[in-house]
Amino acid sequence: MLTKQNLCCALVLITLFSWSAQAHATTNNDEQEPATDKKDPAWIDNFQDGVENTVDKTARWFDRFFGEGSTSNDDYDIQGRLTVGPSWSAYEGWKVDSSFRAQFRLPQAKQKFSAIIGRGNFDDIVNDKQSSYRASVIQSTKDDEEWIIGLGFNPNHGETDRLYFSAGIRGGLKADLYAQGRHMWQRRLNDVSQLRIRSTAFWRDSDGFGVNERVDWEASMRELWLARISLDGTFAERTEGIRWQHKAALYHLYAAEKAIATEIFIRGETEHDVGIHDVGIRFIHRREWLREWLFLEIWGGLHWPREEHFEVRERRWMFGVEFAMWYGD
Repeated sequence: MLTKQNLCCALVLITLFSWSAQAHATTNNDEQEPATDKKDPAWIDNFQDGVENTVDKTARWFDRFFGEGSTSNDDYDIQGRLTVGPSWSAYEGWKVDSSFRAQFRLPQAKQKFSAIIGRGNFDDIVNDKQSSYRASVIQSTKDDEEWIIGLGFNPNHGETDRLYFSAGIRGGLKADLYAQGRHMWQRRLNDVSQLRIRSTAFWRDSDGFGVNERVDWEASMRELWLARISLDGTFAERTEGIRWQHKAALYHLYAAEKAIATEIFIRGETEHDVGIHDVGIRFIHRREWLREWLFLEIWGGLHWPREEHFEVRERRWMFGVEFAMWYGD
């Protein structure tokens, strides 16, 4: 459920973005106003600069553990994103989903090590599921946002085969330790399609040992259309059977940095009282907004959720907005 504090934050954020958009448009249309050499950048530029500077300082702090003499010329290859997304569904009501992820390489560790800092869903942050356009429409009905701090090792970072190990702490003060190894294999099947398989073995203090398998098939059509089918399954010592999800999506890039999409999804757990937790369809519009690193997404759709055995599966409406800021190299 959405608290009054979260709702106020969401409304303030939307209002500030609207004011910024109006100011940006007014500035561009006012050709008579003389240009000045010293003009303060918009608040969103200052905000992004502040996030990048904070991540850069954090990267230098981590890098000192692997050697001395860190200089300002060190290349940390910083990449990250910050998202805020208020949403509503007739099943859950209002809520605000937010996530933060920052990953950077450590030069004094011979570029083989990288650090991850983030807040959000554990699997999305550690496995970087949101690095593509939109990795999943599936939302957990539980409050699964948490802080994650980890260290990764990249012995093989090729285009077709990638091996990655990471370990760290999740859950903030709860100090839930985790360790995992991940291998990604991808091949182009023909001129228009490719297959990607990601296999992960992990141990988490709260879940025990487990494995995750994800398969993605993508096909591009006429350069402006993309189809994607994804299968994802997770088994751990403390899960009820296999936790799985399936998604089919069709994307259309109708202009530069503007796209519409349709997604159909289904998710469930094999040994749960309710085998299928949710089924639905979503329509999305996503575009670059104000800056090349800032994106606005508006979506709406229908779903048929059922988490408990006594519930009746009924059609429910849902809609939401998401602001996504990308930063780094």
